[in-house]
Amino acid sequence: MNEVDQMIALLRGEPLPGALGGIDGAVMAGIASGRERMVAKRGLVLACSVAAVVGLWGGLAMPGSLSARDHGHGEPLLGTPAAAPSHLLAS
Repeated sequence: MNEVDQMIALLRGEPLPGALGGIDGAVMAGIASGRERMVAKRGLVLACSVAAVVGLWGGLAMPGSLSARDHGHGEPLLGTPAAAPSHLLAS
């Protein structure tokens, strides 16, 4: 163990190699970009959560207001209404 301590003491006095001198900036830039990614992910999760809650609330609060059976004609929900001008001209 004594040899390891001596080797570390010798290395302590040596200057850093050129490539390792600028490593602090790269590490700090990596940390900053990691934080930015986390903020972006949190924003995306928040937006998706709000959209899901609003969609579910809207669908469950008014379950029958947009169904085709409420029209009484058996029309499809997203189809062309019978009173639409394009539908009337085609007849």
